[in-house]
Amino acid sequence: MDDELQKKLMGMVDQMPPFPKSVHRIMTLSADINCAPKDLVQVIEHDPVITMKLLKLVNSAFFSLARSISSVRHALVYLGLNTVKNLALSIATVESLPRKKTPVFNTKHFLMHSLTTASVAQHVAKTFDIESDATDIFVAGLLHDFGKAVLAQFATDMFAQSVQEAEQNQEPLHIAELRVIGANHAEVGGLLAEKWELPTALVACIREHHMGISSPLGDCVFVANQISKHENFGQSGSPVIESFPGYILERFQMDMEGMLDALGDLSSESEKAHAFIHM
Repeated sequence: MDDELQKKLMGMVDQMPPFPKSVHRIMTLSADINCAPKDLVQVIEHDPVITMKLLKLVNSAFFSLARSISSVRHALVYLGLNTVKNLALSIATVESLPRKKTPVFNTKHFLMHSLTTASVAQHVAKTFDIESDATDIFVAGLLHDFGKAVLAQFATDMFAQSVQEAEQNQEPLHIAELRVIGANHAEVGGLLAEKWELPTALVACIREHHMGISSPLGDCVFVANQISKHENFGQSGSPVIESFPGYILERFQMDMEGMLDALGDLSSESEKAHAFIHM
């Protein structure tokens, strides 16, 4: 990437909203094994937007709880720490998405893909005992394609051309982006993650998720990304379901068909994402 392109991309990234402080705080607390649930509740409750949307979702038909939930603390008791944490992270992160509507970028489809990739990545890690922080895995899955949001917002025509060529050539979108724009959404997402001061492992995962670099975090996201496309969980803009490369086959000892069998029914991941998007 030459200096002029780097400067142009940084200009785009600088126009994105700041990453919510509440998300940073939730991630920090989650990384602390001595964190008390009440500390997490306090962080969430200090953000009225997250609290309002979380309670609306928890009281929706999807969860079908026997009683109305009136506080974050009650939600944690009924749904568990991990569910409440992931809901809060998702709500806060989605607030960072650009509001401008573009023909080539369907926000609902994008969110469906991002949310299901996040939850499936966690499912993969749990199923195969992958040693990586569960919050990092969820956030990495949630943010892995956020570079597309930047390009769709601030390089609309070139991004639209990339999507069109990827579809015409039946090639991965990141290949078309490199040809048309000179950089792909993973590189832009890495710049955004750096601006947002995310942990180094998360920055690397977002930047490298199309580079064929193996890591526990990145491998879970790669598999979840392909599964989300295979199962038609939203649309990522890329028409190609990529085969599992050698390092993925070595880590998990199975291909896509075996992985789907191992993970079982994933329809609930789609249902949760759908409920979240339409709350």
